[in-house]
Amino acid sequence: MSVFTKAYFLLLLITLALYLFKSRKMGTYSRHIIALMLLWLLTTITAIFLSSYAGFKNNLFVFHILTPVEYGILTLLFNHVIMNPFVKKMAKLSILPFFVLCMLSAFFLQPVTENNAYMIITESVIIVFLSLYYLREIMILQHVTELHRFPMFWITVGLLFYFTGNLLIEGMLNYMIKHSMTLALRSYRLGYIFKYLLFILFITGAGFSKRTQLLPETNYY
Repeated sequence: MSVFTKAYFLLLLITLALYLFKSRKMGTYSRHIIALMLLWLLTTITAIFLSSYAGFKNNLFVFHILTPVEYGILTLLFNHVIMNPFVKKMAKLSILPFFVLCMLSAFFLQPVTENNAYMIITESVIIVFLSLYYLREIMILQHVTELHRFPMFWITVGLLFYFTGNLLIEGMLNYMIKHSMTLALRSYRLGYIFKYLLFILFITGAGFSKRTQLLPETNYY
């Protein structure tokens, strides 16, 4: 196991432990973060086991399963916190079509033996949009008394950076795999920076786990 993977596991476990410990002090959104951390932990352990111990030469099918489940967790997270009823509804309704697209992509575009870059890019675009929309919403409504003490602010910024990084890396990864495996490995390792940043921002959010006082909701629709 590389030092990058060890650091990833360490930060993931710290994040999971903090959100489990402080879930009662945080909003319902903490359950989605716990679910996401457990999903990533299970996926990573499974992928490493299959490739290192079970003799599988290709474990990419695990990530074909990961992507739609991850998308479902994150869209439900934003469905819970976003206030615009139309955006909330569209985020929730998009889950099933995304699952179907993932299946179609695995059958006709990028089989389970290939990196599912198309669906990761699609997921990243949507999550970046939802992150930016939610940040815009809390800025406009100003219903958070202390933004820097609001855990969902740090969580959203973490997701924004992480999925922006996904867009940059996944957009080129399959091309680099076909033309230069060395360059592809370097780019893949670069992705750890965005993962580490995500965990650090999640941990920062957990540090402000005391429920933030919210001002009365403003209805501007």
